[in-house]
Amino acid sequence: MGERKIYKKRKAGAWCELTRDYSRTVVSEPCICAEWDFECDYGYERHSNNQCIPAFWFNPSSQLKDCSLGQNYLNSTGYRKIISNNCTDGLREKYAAKSEQCPGKAPRGLHVLTSNGKLVAEQGYNTTFVILLEEGDLQRTNIQLDFGDGTAVSYANFSPIEDGIRHVYKSTGIFQVTAYAENNLGSDLAALFLHVVCK
Repeated sequence: MGERKIYKKRKAGAWCELTRDYSRTVVSEPCICAEWDFECDYGYERHSNNQCIPAFWFNPSSQLKDCSLGQNYLNSTGYRKIISNNCTDGLREKYAAKSEQCPGKAPRGLHVLTSNGKLVAEQGYNTTFVILLEEGDLQRTNIQLDFGDGTAVSYANFSPIEDGIRHVYKSTGIFQVTAYAENNLGSDLAALFLHVVCK
């Protein structure tokens, strides 16, 4: 378990008694980490070449789901030190999980809806639109909302639109409201049809 211990024992033929507080351990020091001090990490399995590689059901990139650009995460090498193993140095650095910066994410799962959930609005009154994005680097994603009546708004990041975007329709009809999200890794599109009626 990554530790070397040297014990002492009573000499053969000695008749003295060992007291209660007698400790058998004389020297305890950690060993240099070797391959046998590590096992395969969660989602990895050992193969014939003695290497830990991802199992067929495990996707290593799944750990990036809650990772945002600018943050760090621990990227597994496929190995972890056996629990309670006390080895140091040696292969420890090679097999330890590495802290890496979260990669950027393209926008995915874009939704546009009204704050009240209805697809009918009254002419001349504020209609509040809510934009939701399931995945993507919000601070680096440009959002554009086209109200379908010839007007549109753009935002450089997601923060200003968390409480919704208000718009007043001056005429009645059915309007296609389109939301577009884009960053340097990709884009996504969502739309709804809003029926604007007289009061």
